[in-house]
This record gives sequence, C-alpha cells and structure tokens, in this order.
Amino acid sequence: MVSISRRNKQIIYAVLSGILVTTLIFVIVLITIHAKSAARQSALERNYQAELDKFKEAQNLTIQSVYTVNRAVAAGDKVPEEAVATVEVPKAILPANAATELDQVIGKTAKVRLEPQTLLTSTLLYNDEPATADLRNREMSFVQLPMALKNHDTVDVRIQFPTGQDYILLSKKKINSLAKDTISVTLKEHEILSLSSAIVDAYLHKASIYALTYVEPELQEEAVSTYPVNERVLQLIQRDPNIVVKAENALSKAARVLLEQNLTMVTPQEAASYESSQTMNKSNAGSEPADLEGEK
Repeated sequence: MVSISRRNKQIIYAVLSGILVTTLIFVIVLITIHAKSAARQSALERNYQAELDKFKEAQNLTIQSVYTVNRAVAAGDKVPEEAVATVEVPKAILPANAATELDQVIGKTAKVRLEPQTLLTSTLLYNDEPATADLRNREMSFVQLPMALKNHDTVDVRIQFPTGQDYILLSKKKINSLAKDTISVTLKEHEILSLSSAIVDAYLHKASIYALTYVEPELQEEAVSTYPVNERVLQLIQRDPNIVVKAENALSKAARVLLEQNLTMVTPQEAASYESSQTMNKSNAGSEPADLEGEK
C-alpha cells in the first residue's frame, strides 16, 4: 500500500508538473501572440495615420478657399464685408487671378456689376487711389457739357482750338456733383495749374473747353493728358492772377450761350421723351433696393 501510495504521488506530481509546464508554455505563447498582435496593430495604425496625412495633404493641395459675392454689387461700388462669401474650389479649375485672401476683396471697387455667386478675381476689382495732400474739389461752369451727362459719370475734359488742334486737358474725372451747367471734380495740384493755363489759353485764343463721357469707365483705361501747359500763359497768370477769373467768367458765359442754343434745338417731343426716360430710370432705381433685399 505504501509503495502504491508513493507511486500515486509521483504520478500526481508528474501530472501537476506537466499541467504547470503546459500552462506556462500556453501563457508564454499567449503573451507572444498578444505582443505580436499589438505590434501589428501599432504598425497598422501608423500606416493608416501616414496615409491619412498624405490624403489631407493632397486635399490641401487640390482644394482652395476663394471668395464670391452673395448679393449683387453695382459697378463702381465698393465690396462690403457682409456681401462676401467663402467657397471651396478645386485648384484645377481655379483661375490664376482668383482672390484667395480676404483683404484682396473687401473694400475694393467693382469694375462691372457683380451678380450673386460671382467668383471674385483681380480683373473684376480695383483699388481706389489713396487721397493725396494736394487733392482739391473744383467747380467748373465754363465746360461745355454733354446733354445726357449724369451725376457720377466719368469724363475727359478737353480743349479745342480754332485751328482744329484738340488736347486732353483732364483725364478720367468722375463727376462728384452736377447742378445745371456746373460740375464738380477732384483735381491734383498739377491739374489745377494745367486747368488755369487752359482757361486763359481758351480766353485768349477763342478755344472751347468741353467734356466727353466714358462708355465703360470701370473697364476703360485712363487717357493720357496731352495738353501742353503754355509757359507764357503761366507768366501772365503770375503777373495778373485775376486773369484766370476773367477768363473763366468769359468761358462760362460762352458755355451758357452754347447750352441755350442747344436747348432751343430740342423739340417738345424730344423733351417729353427725355422726361419719360428719366422718370423710368428713377422708378427702376427706387425698386433696386427691394430686388437686392430679395436676393439676400
């Protein structure tokens, strides 16, 4: 019995040892498998993150934020911040001159009427020239004006001599205000001097100073002033500054006479037609804010 008992104990010990060794091996195998699985998982995550980064980089390279207007902006008006919207556009179809920075559009002036959803580019907008210290407003009643001239039109002021010589005196000037036969424009110092010379020139040589309007001022380039300042006239102005006033008064009278002559040539039918067109324009202008409100 004792011998059997020892044998059983040895068997039990052997079985237990086998179980222990097997369990230990199993645990080691599990740990190894888990470690390898974790390593594979980590590698997969790194690869996935790398692919994701590449995708994001590719997206950033192919998509560009640009700007449109969310309502109509009239030609000559500044683009307000509340009218600007951001859109994402593939670079492959994006114009090279598209505005990609907000400061490239806000406060800029529209060259043409901008309809809603218009993509803003540098060709559609321009910067107004900054005001310089020598800018002055100048009223002129001596300029012969076009019959259809309107407030805020853009004109060239020219001088024509009896010999047929015709020069550009003031180039691309916006009419700040228009009252009967008097216009107001903004001039720089050298333009004021040229104008004074031209006034006396016109007075002495029976020349005429007249204005011509631009067809598309936002699209047309500024003409080059061609009037040569008369040195003798400038010397005369220095000797007698009042001559400019005398000449201006004389030219104003001449311009008024010409205007009255032109007015007498207008038939009652033409006057009625013009009045009707003006009434229609005012009516359309009055309805525009409502239209714009609807577009918002």
